[in-house]
Amino acid sequence: MAQYIFHADISKFDPATTRYRGENALVLADCAKLVYQPESEIREAMEVTWKFKNFKFFDGKSTQAFIAGNEAMIIIAFRGTEGKVEDIIADAKVKLVKGPTGSVHHGFNDALQEVWGDKAVSDDMRSCIKKFQDKNQSIWFCGHSLGAALATLATAEYVINDGGKVNGLYTIGQPRVGNDEFAARIDNALTDKYFRFVNNDDVVPRIPLPGLVFNYMHAGHVLYIDSNGNLHDSLPWWIQAWDRLKGVSKDIGKVGLADLKDHNSGGYVALIDKNRAVKTQWS
Repeated sequence: MAQYIFHADISKFDPATTRYRGENALVLADCAKLVYQPESEIREAMEVTWKFKNFKFFDGKSTQAFIAGNEAMIIIAFRGTEGKVEDIIADAKVKLVKGPTGSVHHGFNDALQEVWGDKAVSDDMRSCIKKFQDKNQSIWFCGHSLGAALATLATAEYVINDGGKVNGLYTIGQPRVGNDEFAARIDNALTDKYFRFVNNDDVVPRIPLPGLVFNYMHAGHVLYIDSNGNLHDSLPWWIQAWDRLKGVSKDIGKVGLADLKDHNSGGYVALIDKNRAVKTQWS
């Protein structure tokens, strides 16, 4: 069985902070990538390599995730749609549905409910977090692509509905999840604990399209990685647009579209690794 190779050093993770930290971002990006592997490989990586004492894998009809915990922290990671970006773009359930945390993407919400469960169920993600948190461990959510959307919805459920506390939500390549009401509520609930990485020409963070029909809106603090692989915590939209054009021009003649290449979870991990020492306004 192949052994997963982490970019991150778990000993450098700060489980107590609620501020942005590059080492924490790298650990969570690694977990967002790791969750694509078979359950046995994920378990070995968390229990053997990182010495986490608690681990549980969740496998719904269209949703996979894991929860892993040690004495200091609990990480909840959701699997996305690696190699299936078109599934998000063409999702027929793009219509917003009313939920307890605002109006959210119908398909994403259905996918989360396959594994998240309700307060009457004893073998779901909600109850597993409670079981693993036996020493007031800090809680961290993460995911890539569809997994990023599910991590965001799960965090909203956990914080807004259940009154739980989280130290951080870190996502990579995340699509829009809900409307302006949802974005405002989760931003208000998480303050400066929600960080959303966008890699240059990645198309997924630009969908579903915002506008008058569905009113989709992003939440969280965006951390933009430019066409040279450098991390920024604040760039005007027109500079980002110009930089995306630069990214496309660099890929002319190469195999694969830039907007799909830039969505790869491994690429995100490598770029966050490169920028782990960068200080942001939220550091």
